[in-house]
Amino acid sequence: MDGDRLWVEARQPADPASQCPNELGGIGDGSACCRRQLELWDDGSFVQTGELDFGAGDAVTFRARGSLGDGPDPARRHGTAVLEVTGGRGRLVGARGYVTSNFLLADSGELTDHQLGLLFVGRDANASTAITKEERL
Repeated sequence: MDGDRLWVEARQPADPASQCPNELGGIGDGSACCRRQLELWDDGSFVQTGELDFGAGDAVTFRARGSLGDGPDPARRHGTAVLEVTGGRGRLVGARGYVTSNFLLADSGELTDHQLGLLFVGRDANASTAITKEERL
C-alpha cells in the first residue's frame, strides 16, 4: 500500500544521570518526546511533520524526509531522516536549523533514534545561540 499515514509518538523520560540538560544549556528538563504524523511509501521513503518536546515548555516543530530500509539484522530496519526545524515555543521560540536522525526500528516496535542537530535560537539568527543535542528516543 502506498502512502500509509499514521501518528507516532516516542518518549525518553528525564534521566538525572544524563547530561542532556547541560548539553542544551538549560533548555527543557532532560526529557524528550517526539510526536509526528508520518506518511510511508512502498519504496521505503517517508515524509513527516511534528514536534520535538524537551519538557518545561520548550519544543521545536519540524518537517522531514527520510528513508527506511532493511538492516543487517532481519529483526531491525535501519533508517535516516533530515528534519528541518520550522519554529519553536518556550525558550526555543524562533528556532531554525536542521536535525539529522539515524535510527533502528525493531519488529517489536522498539525505536532507537540518534539525533544530532544544530539550532539557531532567537529573533536575530546572527545574534542567536547555537545549541546541539544528541537524543535517544
